[in-house]
Amino acid sequence: MTYEQIRQAITGRMAAFQGIEQSRILYPNAPVPAESQDTSGIFKPPAEGLWCRLSIGHATAFMAGMADQPYTRKPGIIVVQCFARARTGIRGLSELVDALEQHFAYWSSGDLECREASQVDAGEFEGFYQTNVNIRFIAG
Repeated sequence: MTYEQIRQAITGRMAAFQGIEQSRILYPNAPVPAESQDTSGIFKPPAEGLWCRLSIGHATAFMAGMADQPYTRKPGIIVVQCFARARTGIRGLSELVDALEQHFAYWSSGDLECREASQVDAGEFEGFYQTNVNIRFIAG
């Protein structure tokens, strides 16, 4: 499985998530929808409600077997950063990260297998409260 195939599978899975409007999800290096931009074309967090940012991190690939050619596995981590405005309560954010955990944990597509999902409370920064959903994966 190529890195591009991994990206397509993961972003496709995120696009299928029904727990938040797609305009509230910032995808890696993707065009920003007009309704989600500031005047310079940069992503502008919604004035109210929740929003997310998806990122895909790759670890070092490793040889997992040898037959007529080497067999490589590509591990990595999906991180979905979820944000709520500071001091607006934690319930909506908690329900969102729970739903994302259920959506990604132990899901597979072709040679891509997601593993367990973890929630990491990142706290408050610049007016937002953040919780991350981290999902380990392996492909190949």
